[in-house]
Amino acid sequence: MLSHLGEKYSPLYFLSSLGFGGMSIGFFMIFMHLTPHPKTPIPTLESIQAAWSTAGPIMKSAIVIGYAGMFVFFAIHVALLLWNLKEFAAFKRTAAYPKLLSSNAEITLMAIPLTLAMTVNGLFMAFATTTPNLWSVVEYLFPGALVAYGLTGVLALKYLAGYVKRILTAGFDFEGNGGLNQLLSGFSFAMVAVGFAAPAAMSDNKYTVLFGFAGALFFGVISAMLVAVFLPMGAMSMFRYKLTLHNSATLWLMVPIMTLWAITFLRLRHGTHTLADAGATALSKPLAPHSATSIMVMVVLGVALAIQLAFLMGGHAVMKKNGFYRRFVFSQENRTPAPFTLVCPGVALTVLGYFFLHVGLVKNGLLASGTPLYALAMVLIVAVQVATIGLMVVLTKNQLFPRQAVATT
Repeated sequence: MLSHLGEKYSPLYFLSSLGFGGMSIGFFMIFMHLTPHPKTPIPTLESIQAAWSTAGPIMKSAIVIGYAGMFVFFAIHVALLLWNLKEFAAFKRTAAYPKLLSSNAEITLMAIPLTLAMTVNGLFMAFATTTPNLWSVVEYLFPGALVAYGLTGVLALKYLAGYVKRILTAGFDFEGNGGLNQLLSGFSFAMVAVGFAAPAAMSDNKYTVLFGFAGALFFGVISAMLVAVFLPMGAMSMFRYKLTLHNSATLWLMVPIMTLWAITFLRLRHGTHTLADAGATALSKPLAPHSATSIMVMVVLGVALAIQLAFLMGGHAVMKKNGFYRRFVFSQENRTPAPFTLVCPGVALTVLGYFFLHVGLVKNGLLASGTPLYALAMVLIVAVQVATIGLMVVLTKNQLFPRQAVATT
């Protein structure tokens, strides 16, 4: 494996860790959507054990695959995170670090809080599915989760503030941009927002929900503002100065952002139910009925999915034509972390596919579980996940364990 990269290191290497963490969440979707958990908003060890006790061979196989995939990929995520932290610490002591801070590449620092927020997500998922009776003490854990997400949010704000202050005083290099690289900032804040939204969705304590709600709205709005600014800026730079070859993968950055925004929306929707009940109780009013989903939820998820497919198809057409796949994915001709940007879109499409199918269609009574159309949809989702895993294997082999390579700047 690569080591002691020194000046050749880039914070984008954190995306290698991020992808494996995201894929562990992809395997968690098996428990989330295929096993019943009526007493808790997410699956727990007890709900999975109950599903196992009544499951047939297919469901038991799915549970085994879910656990195996979830923990293998999360373990690799942690290992790559530690490797990145070590390499980044050494990189900061080189002459290349000040150069990074004075260029458009400064935005790559946003990959650090992005990956750390994924780690917090993964830890909560791992504990939920392995710790007995976790839900009996979970209200004591939510404040800790909020603090953890708050710290990653502060780190993201620190990096963003330095970047924005520099480009507002020194100007933005449109000619040297050559892609949608700056969307990494919106991606990072979207990850923090979805993290804050988790306690807002799952807690029964109105104050925990309020703090989670506030954090999700704050960082979610920042994410939306950054996308609103940097998406047209990136498009302008590409239309005027063309897309830089090694930045081609950034054309897919909107895909994971859409998944994070959609899940944040779902979580905050659940949080509004808790707050509405708390307010009604305090005012001695009758509790209003709440629906787990709605046709409007299906529409929101469908719009997010449609936007993802548009960016995926457009980006794929460009990368196929300009040779990005051939030179940066399927060969060791260039050593650069840029291709790892392709992993998160595959993970994001898998996760949003699960939500659209089960929350948008099945729970609204529009598609019955077990029907041929349902089976076809599941096959497509699993196919995307398997293809993404294949991509991860290829990228890890070619970029982290190359036989011979030259660094690309």
